[in-house]
Amino acid sequence: MALGAQAGRRVVVTGMGLVSPLGSDPEAVWQAILRKESGVVAMPAFEAVLDLGARIGAPVRDFTPERIPRKIRRSMSRMSQYATAAATDALATARFPMDELGGGRVAIAAGSTTGSPDAMEEFWREYLATNSIRGVQSTAFLRVMSHTVSSHLALAFGVTGPIHSPCCACAVSNQAVGIGLDLIRCDRADAVIAGGADELSVLSAATFDVVRAGCRGWGDTPELRPAPFDRTRDGVVCAEGSAVVILEERERALARGAPILAEILGYGESCDANHMSTPEPAGMRHAMQRALKDAGLDARAVDYVCAHATGTPLGDLAEATATFEVFGDRVPVASLKGHFGHMLAACGTTELIACILGMRDGIVPPTRNLVDPDVAPIFLPTEPLRREQNVIVSNNFAFGGINASLVVGRG
Repeated sequence: MALGAQAGRRVVVTGMGLVSPLGSDPEAVWQAILRKESGVVAMPAFEAVLDLGARIGAPVRDFTPERIPRKIRRSMSRMSQYATAAATDALATARFPMDELGGGRVAIAAGSTTGSPDAMEEFWREYLATNSIRGVQSTAFLRVMSHTVSSHLALAFGVTGPIHSPCCACAVSNQAVGIGLDLIRCDRADAVIAGGADELSVLSAATFDVVRAGCRGWGDTPELRPAPFDRTRDGVVCAEGSAVVILEERERALARGAPILAEILGYGESCDANHMSTPEPAGMRHAMQRALKDAGLDARAVDYVCAHATGTPLGDLAEATATFEVFGDRVPVASLKGHFGHMLAACGTTELIACILGMRDGIVPPTRNLVDPDVAPIFLPTEPLRREQNVIVSNNFAFGGINASLVVGRG
C-alpha cells in the first residue's frame, strides 16, 4: 500500500492534455507511437547559425493558437500557449467543474526550462543593436519570466490556489507531479493542474551543442535520431510542446464521477552533487529507490520502466547502469525520445500520459531507433511488448544532477 494511501489521501489522474511533435490528441499520439512514427524533422533555420551543429528538431504539429482567447493570449509565449491548450484539454477530459477553479482548493504546478527563449532573443537583439529599450515590447518580461507558464495558466483559468513553478529542465514536469502529489496528500489542495512546457528555438539547440550533448547533422535522415541506448547515439534532439495532467484526491474524484485514469503511488528525487553535465548512476538510483519507498513497494512489483534516455553517450550509459542496479534485467525498459525528440520541461508528463495509455492497453512500446545497445544488460524490447502493467516507474534526469522518478499504478 502506498504511503499516501496510508495517510488517507490518495492521488489519481483524472485528465490529460497534450501538444506535441506527433499531434495534440493523446489517443492519436499513442497510436502514432505504436506505429513507430517520428516527429523529428530537418530544421533549415538552424543552418543559418554559424558554428551550430544541430540540423534537426521536433516542432509541434498542427497547433492553432487562436483556440486561446486573444485577451489572455497576447502576453503568452508559444510555451504558455501550448500549456494552456494542453490544460484546457486535460480539464475537459477530467470533466472538471470549472466553477471550482477559483475556490482556492485547486493548485497549479507547472514550469519550463527557462522563460521563452524566443522572447529572450527578441529582447537582446533590440537592446544590443540600439543600446535602448525603446523598441522592447511591454509583454517581453511576461514571456521571459521563469514562472511564465504557471502564471499564465492561473490567469487563463482563474486559479487562486497555490502556484508552483519548477524550472529544473528535463525534470520539470515529473517534479510538478511530485509537487502536486504532496499538495494533495498534505491537504493543501484537492486538485492540481500539473505539467510542463517548452518551445523549440535555436537557443535551445545551441545550449546542448555548446556542452557537446546535442545531436549534430542528420538533416537528410532526421527520423533516425535520437537513438536512445544505441551504440551509435550521438546526442539530444531538441523538441517542444506541453503535457498536462489533472491530479485529484481519489475520494473526491470518485464522488463526482470523474474518470480515474491512473494513481500516482510515489515520488522520489535526488541530486548527484557531482557534475553539472555528467550524470552519476548513484543519484539516479537513489531517486528510483526513494520513489519506490514512498509508494511502499519493492522493485519486484514494477512491470515497466519508462526511461529518460535522451540519446547522449554518457547519460544513457549512466541511466542504464542505475536502472540495472535497481531492477536487474527482469523489467522491460524503453525510452520515448526516439518518437518525440527531447521535449525538455514537457517530457515527464508526456511520458506519463503514454505510460497511462500503455497500462490501459497492456503494451510496452519499444525504443525507436534502438538497433545495437551497448549499455548495462537491462531488458530493452525491440518490438511492442504485450504485458499487463500494474505498476510503472517513469524517470527524468536533468543537467545539474537533478533526478525525479514517479511510481504510477492503475486507477
